[in-house]
Amino acid sequence: MTTLIDVLDTAVKIGLGASISAIATYWHFKQRDKADSAKEYEKRHRSLLEQVAEQAEQLNHVYLKYWALVIEWVRYEKNGKDWPTDRRAELEETKTELFTSFGALTSAESKLLLVGEDEAYSKLRELGEAVVQFRRTCYVDKKSLTEEEIESKKVEIKKLREELYELLSSTYQTNFT
Repeated sequence: MTTLIDVLDTAVKIGLGASISAIATYWHFKQRDKADSAKEYEKRHRSLLEQVAEQAEQLNHVYLKYWALVIEWVRYEKNGKDWPTDRRAELEETKTELFTSFGALTSAESKLLLVGEDEAYSKLRELGEAVVQFRRTCYVDKKSLTEEEIESKKVEIKKLREELYELLSSTYQTNFT
């Protein structure tokens, strides 16, 4: 015969089991949401780093075009030859491209600040400043310009670029979860 105590005992056991199941389910979904959020953050962080790398490489590409034209002019001058007019026109286009690529560089800097990459931001600023200094000191029609001066500045910029990519790479490989 079933007594009131047996019924209450069974009801308490069922209620306790349901409560434990509800708490466990809540905890599981909360942990899964945290993991999903962390994965999404990591994915977005990496995407921003990839964009920064692309924008930095855009600047590097245009800077190397400018470098090639300036070094070509120096070699023409050294050999006493006139530099072709179409090359001067190409130089003017490259100067415009270089100016435009600094807009992308500013965008890259803001992305690094957004994700808290202060060291990479500083290195990117340093790289940008080095390219600006290169542009200001190495230009066509500067009679005192030498290949050695151009090369030393190119080596400095290359070193800064490698340091930037080293920072970006180490962050890119970090597992945030």
